[in-house]
Amino acid sequence: MAPRGWSCLICICLFWSVHGMVPEPQNVRLHSVMFNSVLQWDPPSFYKENVTYTVQYKEYVNGFTDLCQRTDFTECDISSIPLYGTIIIRVRTEFEKEWSNWVNISFTPFNDTKIGPPVLQAEAIRSGVLNVQITDPLATRDGGKYPIKHFYGHNSVVYRMLIRKKDYGSEQVKYMNITHSSQMIPDLDPGTTYCLQAQAFIHGFNKSGQWSEAFCIGTTDKGINTVQLPVILLLVLVLFTFCCFMILHAYRRVKYVFFPSYSLPQHFKEFLSKPFYSSQFLASQSQGEEHAYDKIIVLSEESKTDDKESDEQVRNAKQQLQGSLKEISRPKDISDSMPLVHS
Repeated sequence: MAPRGWSCLICICLFWSVHGMVPEPQNVRLHSVMFNSVLQWDPPSFYKENVTYTVQYKEYVNGFTDLCQRTDFTECDISSIPLYGTIIIRVRTEFEKEWSNWVNISFTPFNDTKIGPPVLQAEAIRSGVLNVQITDPLATRDGGKYPIKHFYGHNSVVYRMLIRKKDYGSEQVKYMNITHSSQMIPDLDPGTTYCLQAQAFIHGFNKSGQWSEAFCIGTTDKGINTVQLPVILLLVLVLFTFCCFMILHAYRRVKYVFFPSYSLPQHFKEFLSKPFYSSQFLASQSQGEEHAYDKIIVLSEESKTDDKESDEQVRNAKQQLQGSLKEISRPKDISDSMPLVHS
């Protein structure tokens, strides 16, 4: 006598072959991560060859729309369905002009989709302090990629951070919430390796995401770390270059003021080096010789660029020259006017 289970299976086969009823898909399930959703099922226990499947969805009071029609696969990508509200998904088995009953499941994308893990990075900035950067998990939608905050809102998403020492296992585990993409973690032991993990948490839906992979990093000991050292050296180099430039600029200004680049011609220097009241000059004056003198005006290069200053220098030079001529001629007048005193 055949077991009772085999008897039921034989009855189902006979019922299908006689009445032409197609069995329904088995173990219908839905897998969704970051709104990337796939409907999966198992084929019927007893089925004929060339069996296909059709998947449809229904939104609110609208009619059903085909997602996958007469497919040979036992899964269907349903990521294109609307994200808001509850969606009815159904699938059936088809064979030639016959088909099975529909198998329905309900799906609410915002509630039922799983939130992927964020991307976690960290760096040691000073002794016992880590700077953590968190990148939102991305969801593909309408040909683009968007952060999870784009769908749930920036204020609704926070990140839970798990902090533990690498060599202590589950001991000394610390949790903290992070609301921004960058966060300082202070009060850590210097020179210690910590492992960090993060997951997204959606407040409005009380929904936790998947944990990221552990990111392990060592805190720096007391002193300057390897990140600060190049920055400090660069700042010192820039400051040193600036100081050298300022010193050189000040040196050029002082040299320009006290040691100008222009000088008098050599014959002017020789003339000026001789005294005005030389014996030859006085002798020529006493003999009443008349000499014609040219007026010499020495102007610097800077005075050429300013007309007003040039005129003023010319007038000053004339006055000085006239005063010099009067002083030169004065000894002769004095010698003529003074009476001779006889002993």
